[in-house]
Amino acid sequence: MNAYVNYLKQLARYSHQKILSKLHKLYERYKLPLSTATLTKLNPTKPYRLDIGHPDRIVILLVGCGGTGSWVAHILAQLAVWAKGAGIDLRLYFIDHDHVEEKNLVRQNFCPAEVGYPKAFSLAWRYTAAFGLTITPVVEQFSAELLERYKPAYSPHGTLTLVIGAVDNVCARRAIAEAITAKLEQSWGGQHKYFWLDAGNERFSGQILIGNSLEPEPLLSPLGYCIGLPLPHLQEPGLLMERERSLVDLSCADLNLLGEQSAMINRAMATMIGLYLYRLLQSRDLYWQSSWLNLETGVTKSNPISGGRVVAPKPPQRIPVTTPDQPRPVAAPPAVLDPEATICPHCDGNLIQGEDEWSGVLVGVRFCDSCTFREEFCRECGGQIVEAQSMIDNEPQPSIYCMECGWHEPIPPRTAAAPPVAAPDPELVNEETR
Repeated sequence: MNAYVNYLKQLARYSHQKILSKLHKLYERYKLPLSTATLTKLNPTKPYRLDIGHPDRIVILLVGCGGTGSWVAHILAQLAVWAKGAGIDLRLYFIDHDHVEEKNLVRQNFCPAEVGYPKAFSLAWRYTAAFGLTITPVVEQFSAELLERYKPAYSPHGTLTLVIGAVDNVCARRAIAEAITAKLEQSWGGQHKYFWLDAGNERFSGQILIGNSLEPEPLLSPLGYCIGLPLPHLQEPGLLMERERSLVDLSCADLNLLGEQSAMINRAMATMIGLYLYRLLQSRDLYWQSSWLNLETGVTKSNPISGGRVVAPKPPQRIPVTTPDQPRPVAAPPAVLDPEATICPHCDGNLIQGEDEWSGVLVGVRFCDSCTFREEFCRECGGQIVEAQSMIDNEPQPSIYCMECGWHEPIPPRTAAAPPVAAPDPELVNEETR
């Protein structure tokens, strides 16, 4: 019901804006008298907020643990501590194939005892021990396969995957752009959302860009918030272009030794990334799509999400409501999988069938033994199942409903865990027995 009401609100706003747009065209063509208030609504000056929805879990991949990434790692660890206290499923992955060298100690977040160890492993081990977290180090170069390898299982409200690019070369940035582009071409508008937050810097300056869409302009909801931003390389095509510079092949550490890199620019970039993460995930009030800073002049400029294209809302999936006295449809015979149905549609691997719980209800499941493909189905007829509202004891209750045969089973309520009981003090026990 809430999803349908939200759809009606968006549809009303979308129709209203379309009418105002036509009125504006008539005013420009025929000079029709329109009130100033009406025309003002057509060009709002207030920026739009980037909305991420309400995902069940958040996956953050930090690509690059060097100059900027090593400082961002500490911010991500503190973010994971906040998420753990708030009951949010947040998973961290540190990705870097490089090892710590002595030249990194001047500008990067490492100590002499970590020289020779992989950067991703050193940071993951440090903050795992310090904060009691679970951080997965990946000592290899980033590739599109990593997004599929660390993709979590299906969840009703989906997963938000955020890739933070803190790399110092064009090849690594191209690999991130190609991987995110491929994922968005497959699942844009689905339950699994992909964001790319890119950070790059020169000697005294740097830029931060965020995006999650393949469209060249921001996508706006009729309710007044942004649902899609162009990917960083679409906002700034120069990010993927080779620079005509003699020192282009050198790393940030080598540039620092040659005096071509400021020792503080990476910390400033990490601070700006932390601000983006805080406003995107915690306060949920991110109104920027890019930021530029210059330590030499002390100027920081952020570009707000000030316009874009309003996207027509999509009606939610119709979920039937069943009642106890409603006659159940004739159940279809149990579906028997043919040889073609036992082949994974993604990788041509073998499908394995079994049973698993979905929101506390036992359902059928089939999954691939080679990739992450997974599909839940009805145990009665093998049909498609969804979360629905069923009338039980004259009250609507959430349940799992089969779209084919009408089978449904209520979702059991979640019970809070009992607080731990402290062990009795042996001294007090001895005094009472005396």
